[in-house]
Amino acid sequence: MSLENEFEKTWKKVSEEQHTIDDITDRKIREGINSKIRREKKIKKLYWTAAAVIPFFGLLILYYTFQKPATDIRQKYVYESRETPKAIKLSDGSVIKLMPYSKLTLNKDFGDKNREIEFTGQGNFSIAKDKTKPFRIDAGGFYVQVLGTHFFLDQKSEEKKVELFEGKVKVEHLGKVTYLLPKEIWISNSHQPDYHYYDKEKPMSFTFNHTDYSEAIQQLEEAYNVRISYPDEYRSKKVSGSFTGNLNDILSIISYPFNLKIEKLNEKEIQLK
Repeated sequence: MSLENEFEKTWKKVSEEQHTIDDITDRKIREGINSKIRREKKIKKLYWTAAAVIPFFGLLILYYTFQKPATDIRQKYVYESRETPKAIKLSDGSVIKLMPYSKLTLNKDFGDKNREIEFTGQGNFSIAKDKTKPFRIDAGGFYVQVLGTHFFLDQKSEEKKVELFEGKVKVEHLGKVTYLLPKEIWISNSHQPDYHYYDKEKPMSFTFNHTDYSEAIQQLEEAYNVRISYPDEYRSKKVSGSFTGNLNDILSIISYPFNLKIEKLNEKEIQLK
């Protein structure tokens, strides 16, 4: 029974028995009962406050226990270049030339179980051969993996690029895998994602069977990632035969019957006239 109900019951009982209570006694009774009521309310308030606070701190403890990310305690080595290139020789014998404002990060235990690094910027890589431990580069958005090779990597330009000089390279980007052989190049930009083409000096074989000159030129453009312009009057001329050589060789052979001369405008454009 609450103190309020007990207070009411006491006064009803006194009234029924017609007892007379003087003013002083009346005041003492009231003050005693009110004091008990205040103590009970204070105890209830403390109880509910504690009941609310304890679960809150419990939730905080659980949050920091499960949500706080695990800290990688492994020590890392960081190499950076400033205005000038900087050559780094790793413990496995690999040599990496950092172009200006490039950065290389690897764990202290590099080479023990794997050869994994993080790279931003531009660099020339000469990777020591080790078939048991592939050299893997996290280039921020794509990965490059090699066993032992020499290549150029551009990670910071708008057009990402891997150009292979020796060996073999595997490039992984957005779930797609591209393999490169010497004098082959991989690029990725907003217009050409995962584009694989050949250095202009790489010998290739092409076969044309009564093919339009325009189609033969298009095949060369796609293979070597160049733009070739020529007089429109030769578009429908026919080309036949099997040819092997670099871009200049093939272009010279198929253009010879039309007496067209090659003029290199820049790295990406060639004009026939």
